Amino acid sequence: MRLNWGTAPVGPFEIFEICLVLLAVAISLIRPRFASAFFSRLESGVKSVAPRRWACALILFLFPIVLRLLLLPVYGVPRPVISDEYAYLLQSDTFASGRLTNPAPPMPEHFASVYILTRPTYTAEYQIGQALALAAGQVATGWPWAGVLLSMGILCAVVYWALLAWIPSVWAFAGTLVVIDISLGVLSYWTNSYWGGNVPAIGGALALGGLARIPGKSPLLYSVLAAAGLTILLNSRPLEGVFLIVVAATALAFWTLRAKRLRPVLLFTRVMPALAVSALVALAFAGFYNSRVTTKPGEFPYLLYRSRYGLPQGFFWQKPLVVNTAAMPSDIRSEYEDQLRQHARRRSVKGLAGATGGKLRRFWEFYIGIPLTLALLFLPLIWRGSNMQLALWALVAVLGLDNLLFFAYFPHYSAAVTVLIALVLIECIRRMRVSSEAGLFLSRALPAVCLISLLVPVVGRLLEPLLPASLGGVKRLWQSEFIHDIEREVFAPRLEQEPGRQLVLVRYGPYKGQKTYEWIYNRADIANAKIIWARYGEDSTSNRQLVSLFPGRKLWLAEPDNIPPRVTPFQLPNDNDRGSSK
Repeated sequence: MRLNWGTAPVGPFEIFEICLVLLAVAISLIRPRFASAFFSRLESGVKSVAPRRWACALILFLFPIVLRLLLLPVYGVPRPVISDEYAYLLQSDTFASGRLTNPAPPMPEHFASVYILTRPTYTAEYQIGQALALAAGQVATGWPWAGVLLSMGILCAVVYWALLAWIPSVWAFAGTLVVIDISLGVLSYWTNSYWGGNVPAIGGALALGGLARIPGKSPLLYSVLAAAGLTILLNSRPLEGVFLIVVAATALAFWTLRAKRLRPVLLFTRVMPALAVSALVALAFAGFYNSRVTTKPGEFPYLLYRSRYGLPQGFFWQKPLVVNTAAMPSDIRSEYEDQLRQHARRRSVKGLAGATGGKLRRFWEFYIGIPLTLALLFLPLIWRGSNMQLALWALVAVLGLDNLLFFAYFPHYSAAVTVLIALVLIECIRRMRVSSEAGLFLSRALPAVCLISLLVPVVGRLLEPLLPASLGGVKRLWQSEFIHDIEREVFAPRLEQEPGRQLVLVRYGPYKGQKTYEWIYNRADIANAKIIWARYGEDSTSNRQLVSLFPGRKLWLAEPDNIPPRVTPFQLPNDNDRGSSK
């Protein structure tokens, strides 16, 4: 079940899935022809649609979008949870306002927060790819989440197109439907958060699908598509983009010099010019964007923020990035110290082994899951097909050299090779299908288990209000990790309902070595926002000056470290009575 973005203990739903898989295995051994007529009719329907590729792409595009919209009454528009999400939403709001960045806010020390630059300009530290998708949704509908939903639909269609470079249309269609649309498209955090995944996955699918087609017909067209994909990657997951550029260069050299699949004249007159022009445009825009955000064309916002706050840490084999924390706000310091501890643990053999195991489990939970794990038994048999060596080395580069060596891991780090992960799973199922009668049944039953794993939380949430109290325990099967009691997002809607405009002063307690979730995030146009979240400073003069900059607003005091956290009406204390509140 792909509801979470981390590693959670095995719960009732996972046990439910294991039981379904064991049942399928038992049937495959005892009655391998069970429901053969039913499955054959389903396959005939898929085969009748598969030749119409545009119809396949449209179905795959619409499936996650329509189903997720139907679930809005029970799975509402997601609320941001992670610091990265708030940063992307700030960047989205900036782009939707027609700007690349924002002027530095007055008294920027009151607005500093995790992954947010407040000087020399005010914006997120990230590349533009994810935020552009959010901004498109925000401009079109008023909701950044619309961009997330649209990008998931595009991803499903582009993965299908890319897979056609490796496998027949019927398998590309059915495989994308099972591995991407059903398993990831509706309830995964790629659809239900603002954290990213879809955009770099689209870039990776375009790049790899185009690259695999270059030795065939229309090398110029597919070079342009591959270049477009690499450009998307460099603007969303740049390190993974660099790894795929190396893979692409190696593949082109091999096809030209050794395999003789690509004539040198085509390489130098069609392929290389398209890739070079794309690279020059990407570099020129990066320099322009950097100059607007950091004022220096060669200084990326990501690196500027990292030099100031030590976030994020790097690869485990690198020395930890140590910065001076004396003047660092307690909330940002808590994130820095938490990452520093994680990085330090991974520098020992035991710590590295534990971290690698955790990464592999996160990868497995998200991309493979319990129903499709059996298919991996056929993994050693799939690598001799056309272009499968390209797939293998791209997977090794991104999953091995990049993801496993970084100090932390979340599944969207592997987004660049999503299409290849899908390819591997589909090829394993194809091998399973022709292995025996039992394999044929399992190749049909395991995708059915994936569908059941989607339908249970979907139908369960829809029917939940109708369930009698005696069946309350069954709700544990579909409890979503997206239903969070995130304190800031509990208070924010209440403040939105208040008449007039609000100024919330966020006062953190002293740093005690524990991670603190950030509350200080704002719209791009701080001065005209209905709610302003600002840091409560230790200097009463500074606080009074801050309040004077935003006159006519009702004051609130937010105390995230209080148990429970609270937001209360407030007035600035006198100098001899600091900290009092109503």
